[in-house]
Amino acid sequence: MISSTQTLNILLVDDEIELRISLKNSLSQLLSSHFLNFSETSNGKEAIKIIESQPIDLILMDVKMPEMDGLTALSKIKQLKPEAFVVLLTAHANVNDAIYAIREGAYDYLEKPIQKEKLKAILEKCLETRDLVEEVSFSNPIMDDDIESDMIGGSHKMKEIFSLIQKLSQVETTVLIRGENGTGKELVAKAIHYNSPRKNGPFIAINCGAIPEQLIESEFFGHEKGAFTGAIQRRIGQFQNANNGTLFLDEIGELKPEMQVKLLRVLQEKKFTPVGASRELKTNARIIAATNRNLEKMIQSLEFREDLFYRLNVLPIFLPPLRERLDDLPRLIQHFIKKFKPIHLNSTIEGISDSALTALKKYSWPGNIRELQNLIERCFIIEGQSLIQLDSFPPQISLVETADLNSTALLDKLSSENNSNSPQDQLLHFDEFKEKSEKEFIINALKANNGRINQTVANAGIPKNTLLRKMKKYNIQAKELSNSD
Repeated sequence: MISSTQTLNILLVDDEIELRISLKNSLSQLLSSHFLNFSETSNGKEAIKIIESQPIDLILMDVKMPEMDGLTALSKIKQLKPEAFVVLLTAHANVNDAIYAIREGAYDYLEKPIQKEKLKAILEKCLETRDLVEEVSFSNPIMDDDIESDMIGGSHKMKEIFSLIQKLSQVETTVLIRGENGTGKELVAKAIHYNSPRKNGPFIAINCGAIPEQLIESEFFGHEKGAFTGAIQRRIGQFQNANNGTLFLDEIGELKPEMQVKLLRVLQEKKFTPVGASRELKTNARIIAATNRNLEKMIQSLEFREDLFYRLNVLPIFLPPLRERLDDLPRLIQHFIKKFKPIHLNSTIEGISDSALTALKKYSWPGNIRELQNLIERCFIIEGQSLIQLDSFPPQISLVETADLNSTALLDKLSSENNSNSPQDQLLHFDEFKEKSEKEFIINALKANNGRINQTVANAGIPKNTLLRKMKKYNIQAKELSNSD
């Protein structure tokens, strides 16, 4: 049984009233844990009117109908409500129409007479895909050549998210997803795959930076038995495994130039040769790549091939870091609370306290959304109150707020000791205070991390370039702070 508490608005479109009654009964059983709102009509023309006037999540629609057929209606529906899932109902003789409709934006099709198990399987895929796309909205994907999208995802404009995913899923060209670690690049890739005609094929992810250089070619293309030392049997590569599906190449910027040449050839010719083989194999895998590196600078330094970049960069998507959209924090926090609550049944967490939220807004989030998700899950383990408190956070976050509170107290003290009423004098005191606080914070952070730069960056929530710049400004030597009491 499909479980959820979500309300679903379902539209049934078929000129056979008996089929609509049967579908309504089956859906009520399969989605018994949902609150269902049913609407129904006998033709595509009336379906359009219903969709224009009320919210609809799922549409089950016949292909052959009077007034307006299902294929014509589908085109109009995807313009009006791209976020709606459309499942076409078709006789066996019209399956080719249904397959064509999938390329035009229908999610799937069911052959008549409707089999309950197939209906259940499609419903499960629809709901899982909808949840996945909702997750993607929290990554704020921005399509580089889409002047209308701006920073979508900041509100609940799911129509825009679905529209973006639909644009990318209904084409076969390569997508390049760019963003820092933890921004949700693989999530976006999965959403594109599971909304595309390839959704029933494999989704295979490769982290190009996690595979040893000497094994990456074998991982991509496979190898023959005896091709190299340790190749005790033939191995199928991921380009072959991803046939009829999607191959996600994460951290594409980590590939060495020699491997970039071979990847470029596969993208251009759709052919590859396994290591140690004399035969070529074909692949029709759709490629989605991702990187957190500045490929343009890598091209200038000859670390990345310019021709490969333009082959990958056909449809670029950018995922902004969390620190650039801190206004989204309340919505993200509630999303993760909702996600973890069913797992941690003994927890009473319902929200977050004002002081805790203030601290999160002052933190720099080097780990982005993934770090926030891990933080909220941690709170479900250690927090005993209904609102998440500041003391449930690790030191690198809670100390930001504590330092700010101490700074405020120091500023009040400086103000009270200042007998001058001159705004200029107060400003000078404030600048002095800021520099003193910065210097003390950096010294204490380095001491706490034994003078280690990278460890300080990770634990104190300060960007590395900022830390190094401030150390130079205040003449702070990391070596002098190692092993300090």
